[in-house]
Amino acid sequence: MFCSHARQDIDDDDLTYASSASAAILYQSPRGGQQLLWAIILFIVVIVTWAAFATVDEFTRGEGQVIPSQYVQIVQNLEGGIIAEVYVREGEQVERGQPLVRLDDKRFSSSLAETQVNQAQLKAKSARLIAEAEGRPFPEKELLKIIPKAVVSIEKASYVARAQELSSSNQVILQQIAQKRQELSEWLAKSQQLGRSYKLLKDELDLTEPLVKQGAVSKVELLRLRRQVNDIQGEMNVARLTIPRIKSSLSESEKTLAAAESAFRSQAQLEYNEVSSELSRLAESSQAIVDQVDRTLVKSPVAGTIKQLFVKTLGGVIQPGRDIMAIVPTEDSLRVEARISPADIAFLHPGQKSMVKFTAYDFAIHGGLLGEVVHISPDTITDEEGNSFYMVQIETQQSFLGDEEKPLPIIAGMTVSVDILTGEKTILDYILKPILKTKQLALRER
Repeated sequence: MFCSHARQDIDDDDLTYASSASAAILYQSPRGGQQLLWAIILFIVVIVTWAAFATVDEFTRGEGQVIPSQYVQIVQNLEGGIIAEVYVREGEQVERGQPLVRLDDKRFSSSLAETQVNQAQLKAKSARLIAEAEGRPFPEKELLKIIPKAVVSIEKASYVARAQELSSSNQVILQQIAQKRQELSEWLAKSQQLGRSYKLLKDELDLTEPLVKQGAVSKVELLRLRRQVNDIQGEMNVARLTIPRIKSSLSESEKTLAAAESAFRSQAQLEYNEVSSELSRLAESSQAIVDQVDRTLVKSPVAGTIKQLFVKTLGGVIQPGRDIMAIVPTEDSLRVEARISPADIAFLHPGQKSMVKFTAYDFAIHGGLLGEVVHISPDTITDEEGNSFYMVQIETQQSFLGDEEKPLPIIAGMTVSVDILTGEKTILDYILKPILKTKQLALRER
């Protein structure tokens, strides 16, 4: 309304005395001001809307340093010994399992060789004893594949000698058995013959007795036949008694033979059990000696850097359990220890992502390493100056900056700054935060 009234107050006569620029301003200035006002309002609305929806990350910042992901590894040797060779130097990078130092292994090697000889002898003896216990041939071919020929020959000779000894001790019994079997066979045959003779004589006697009554045959002949029948009956009775006695004696001899063989095999089995126990004991001691021999070649337990060599002299003596060297582990990840103010600890928890920036390398050029919070100290720590803080450990995804072809090394002790992502907040929240904070504190003082 104001603009329209102002325009009506200007007469055409007045405009004839005004310049062209002034006339244009008089006509356009009210409309241009209105457009500018609407533009400002629209701009403010757009800015506020954008600020209400646009988010930025919230970070908690701290300072710290790189620590080894594992503690410094102290390399020792259980038995000690004389240094034969040292393969590494201080500052050298080593891989897991890489040889570091070799000790003289003569004392262990000789013990191992002696133990292995004893094992070979006991294995051959064990094979011989089990063959004797089970009545099998001596397994010479199988043993020659794993045991020296000289050892096998000794046990084979022992097998043959013991078999001959058993055979000799059983020979008398075998002869007795053969003799008794022969006697039994003869008595059985004699018994059968006596049976047949008795039948014939009995028939003849039965025929003769009527003839004697008739006077056709003399009584003397009858007596003779009766005497023969009686003699045969006597012999048959002797045979009936003798045959069981021979059978019993034969059975006893056979049992004696079986008992002798059983005793031989039982003794072999008993000796086999003792040898097996000794073999088991030797196997354990042999493995212990093998471990001792293996330990004379001292290997790196981890991949890392040789921090310090405690022994360097060839021919020097290392006492059992003495420190040989210290290795700083260098694994695929780094661990960073950062100090966080107690005021910022409320929103931190393990698993949060973070960015680790190394002061030794320009972040704008080389960037940083992504990491993850893995540990937060359960309570505050106070330093010598009385400052309290929480110690937070962050593990990085890799152990170097740059690419794998030209990596920038990172070592323990480098100082870092860390940004731990704690959440998101809109720009409007940032703008309103001081206003809301002032509102909460305003008009509350006495």
